Amino acid sequence: MQTQKTLRRATLGIAAFAALAITSSAPAHSVTTITISHQMRGCHVWQVGNGKPLPTLSLTVHPGTVVKFVNNDVMPHRLVQTAGHKMRLMHANMNHMSASTSVTFFKKGLYRLTTRAGEDYPGMKMGETKGDDYVLHMTVHVK
Repeated sequence: MQTQKTLRRATLGIAAFAALAITSSAPAHSVTTITISHQMRGCHVWQVGNGKPLPTLSLTVHPGTVVKFVNNDVMPHRLVQTAGHKMRLMHANMNHMSASTSVTFFKKGLYRLTTRAGEDYPGMKMGETKGDDYVLHMTVHVK
């Protein structure tokens, strides 16, 4: 009887240790948020966190990083991959204010993304923009 209790405790202890080891060895995935916003010069740009708004962006991330795109522009944007390992873009049509999509970069390599902008949302008159509208381009290096 005492042997069964000892064996049961040892088994539970080993199971708990194994669960802890599996959890601690799992890679920590980070999330980077990129916002598409309206600008008077160039119409729209993207911005990483509180960084400088730019029409062309270069980003370096580790495998497993999630990049979340948020559309705060006055027009819809469709996220499009132009180069790199084939990715499945879910919910790539960000067709309303605050619409978002996320992409997880699993494989090391170079990825290129752009957006296809639509027309301004009805009733969202922001005034005339200055200069030509920017075409958004992004390069993601996964190292």
